[in-house]
Amino acid sequence: NDEDQAYKKVRLCIEEVQGRNCLTDFHGLTLTRDKLNSLVRKWHTMIEAHVDVKTTDGYVVRLFVIAFTKRRQDQVKTNCYAQTAQIRKIRKKMVEIMTKEAGTVQLRELVKKLIPESIGKEIEKQTQGIFPLKDVLIRKVKIIKKPKFD
Repeated sequence: NDEDQAYKKVRLCIEEVQGRNCLTDFHGLTLTRDKLNSLVRKWHTMIEAHVDVKTTDGYVVRLFVIAFTKRRQDQVKTNCYAQTAQIRKIRKKMVEIMTKEAGTVQLRELVKKLIPESIGKEIEKQTQGIFPLKDVLIRKVKIIKKPKFD
């Protein structure tokens, strides 16, 4: 199970030091370069979207998502390009789902969603009616703003 997650780089930042222990906080997530490059193919449309979401505990998070079109089982045509209107619909759906998934939870719950890639699976499921997608991944997460702690 750990091999499936090996391409995710999670960044942590140290909030405070207590003796020999550090208290860390989530600071971002990226995909490794070799993973991203292995996904990009000829004859497929790459669809990307990003959105800034405020979590319930006050963090502003920027999520980037990437997806690729998928060929049908009995497809004869070599390519599988999505039309621009379809891409726009898919992107709108992506933003909608990411906002819904990330805006209704705290940061720690969001991190728990990012690890098993449940947001990507949700996007894949919901956009099936527009165009079949594969490799729907959250490719990057940035913490834009942290809430003030006293």
